[in-house]
Amino acid sequence: MKRNWFLVGSLACLSFFAQAQKADSVFRKEKVSRNDIDFLYSHYIQDGNKSAVTGGIGTESLTVLAPQLSVLHTFKNGNSLRTKLGVDVISSASTDNIDFVMSSASLHDARTHLDLTYTRNIKSNISVWGGGGFSIESDYFSLPFNIGLLITEKKGMRTYGLDFQSFFDDLRWGRLSDSFQPEKLIYPVELRNTEWFTNYSRNSYNLKLAFTQIINKRNRLGIYPELSYQNGLLSTPFHRVYFTDQSLRVENLPSERVKATIGLKLNSFVGGRTIFKNSIDYYIDSFSVQGIGLENETALKVTPQFVFAPSFRVYFQKGSKHFAPYKEHQPSEEFYTSDYDLSTMTTQKGGMAIRYARETRQNGKVIFSMIEFSYSYYSRSNGLDAHIISCGFKGIGAAK
Repeated sequence: MKRNWFLVGSLACLSFFAQAQKADSVFRKEKVSRNDIDFLYSHYIQDGNKSAVTGGIGTESLTVLAPQLSVLHTFKNGNSLRTKLGVDVISSASTDNIDFVMSSASLHDARTHLDLTYTRNIKSNISVWGGGGFSIESDYFSLPFNIGLLITEKKGMRTYGLDFQSFFDDLRWGRLSDSFQPEKLIYPVELRNTEWFTNYSRNSYNLKLAFTQIINKRNRLGIYPELSYQNGLLSTPFHRVYFTDQSLRVENLPSERVKATIGLKLNSFVGGRTIFKNSIDYYIDSFSVQGIGLENETALKVTPQFVFAPSFRVYFQKGSKHFAPYKEHQPSEEFYTSDYDLSTMTTQKGGMAIRYARETRQNGKVIFSMIEFSYSYYSRSNGLDAHIISCGFKGIGAAK
C-alpha cells in the first residue's frame, strides 16, 4: 500500500526555475535574494478487490489527501536552500482489516514529511547539493539523505547529473500513540501469537545518473540509469498469505533486493505551439519482476499563457516468482506474497493538465507566477482503479 502512496507523492513533485537579473544601462542593480513558493494539493482515490492485507482478496479502498508546500530560497550568491513540508491524510479500508474491526483506529492514518536540500554553485557550470529530512506515520519512521552533482558543459548543449539517496526506515508502530515510542511490529490480529520477524528496520540506497544532450533546435534527449539496493525487513508485517492446505502466515520476502532501471526521454518541438515529451523505461529486480513503460505528454500552447497537456502511460509487468494469488501458495515455499503489486499485470494511466502562467515582475512582494490543474485516471488489469486530482500554485518573491 505504501507504494500507492508514493504514486501520490510522485505526482506531487514541482520543478523550480531560476530567472536571471537583467543589467540596467543607467543604474546598477544590486543582486537580491529570491523565494520560489510552490503549493501542491493532491487528492487520490483508489478502489479494488485484491488487498494483500486480507491475502489477495478484499477491499483496496484508499483515499489520500496530500497538501505540500515547497520554498526555494536563492541567496544573493546564487546558492539555494529548498524546504519541503507535506502531510498525507490517509483513509484506508484495506488496513482497517488488520484486526477485522471496521472503523477502528487503523482506518485513518497520517504521514508527515519534511525535507531540506542545500545547493551550492562551485562554478558557473557546476553545482552540488546535499540534504536530509524525515517522514513519520503510525507504523513507519524514515530518515532520508541525499547528495548530488550537476555539470553543464559551457556551451549548454550537454549535462551530466548524479544523485545518491539513502533511506533508513523503522517499521515499528507506536510513535503516534500515547507513549510516542516505537513499540512493536503490527501483525494481523489472528497471527499475533508469533513473533514473525526479529528485524524491524529497512535500508534503501539509490544511485541515479542523468545525461542530457541537445540534439538540435527541436530535440533534446535524456538518458537516466538508476540502481537501487535494499536490505532488512522487506516484507509488510500485516499482509496475510493463505496456502493450499488452508494454513495462514504473515507475508515473507527475501531480506535483500536489487533494482535496476534505465529510462530514455525525448522532448521534441514539432512546430507551431506543440511539444512532444516521449519516454520509455525498463525495470528489472532480484525478485524476478520485469517491466517496461511507455509514456507521452503533449504540451499544446493555446496562448502564451495557457497550456493544455494531455498525457498517457502504459506499463507491462512480469510478476515476481514469490507471488501467488489467494490460497495458491504451497506450504513448502520459503518466500511468499499475495501482494498484487508484485503480480503480472498491465497498467494504463491517462490524464490532462491545464497550466496558466504569466510574466512575473519582482518588487519585493510575493506574486503569482503559475497555476496548474490536473486529473489522471489509473487502471490495472488486476482490478485496481484510481483517480488523481491535483492543483498546484507557484509564486515568486524577492527581497534585498
